[in-house]
Amino acid sequence: MKVFTLEIDGQPTMVFDADSIEEARGICGLPEFRADLSDLKRHGKPLFGEVAVFAARDATDIEVVAFKHAMTGAGPSEGPTMAFLVPVDGMLVTIVQPE
Repeated sequence: MKVFTLEIDGQPTMVFDADSIEEARGICGLPEFRADLSDLKRHGKPLFGEVAVFAARDATDIEVVAFKHAMTGAGPSEGPTMAFLVPVDGMLVTIVQPE
């Protein structure tokens, strides 16, 4: 598995694992994926608007570090594993900044 980043309207928002960039883009294009994320709030406001653009790309080194840090102690899971890079109401967010 490789780590990819979901950008919403150009902002790195979430990191997740997938087998390939094609699979990552497919996940981001699923209507049910978008619907699941549409319920999330950031500072009491929706995480994104109705016409937000979702794009998947390879994660940067620092985003991979954030993903691995978030997965520490998370235990095994079925399906893609994800971690948010932005504050999401009611969720713990791991922020790793370069030194």
